[in-house]
Amino acid sequence: MNILANAIDAFDQANKGKTYREIEVNPNVIIIHTSRLNEHQIKIQIQDNGCGMSQDTQDRIFEPGFTTKEVGKGTGLGMAIVHQIITEKHGGDIKVQSELGQGSTFTLRIPMKAAR
Repeated sequence: MNILANAIDAFDQANKGKTYREIEVNPNVIIIHTSRLNEHQIKIQIQDNGCGMSQDTQDRIFEPGFTTKEVGKGTGLGMAIVHQIITEKHGGDIKVQSELGQGSTFTLRIPMKAAR
């Protein structure tokens, strides 16, 4: 949910100064793609066409307390919590790829547990 909420916030940033018509021609999109990598691991990709992130932001995105939001709008804990859940609770990994003005893609790889 934190990844999706941040993507929506990125749309707000990317749409500043645009007319309704400009947004209508190039609408905001979030694509979620899931796949099975093998019998033990799945991959989830969450991609948006928002404003994207600088390399510095990408390098720090999972740090507790780091936020790009204005004062009073973010705690800087959302993406740190996402990272903790994926890596510590599920034993997976999460990566981000982004380009300013082009959007971001988060790739999660999570082990599958055997059904009981």
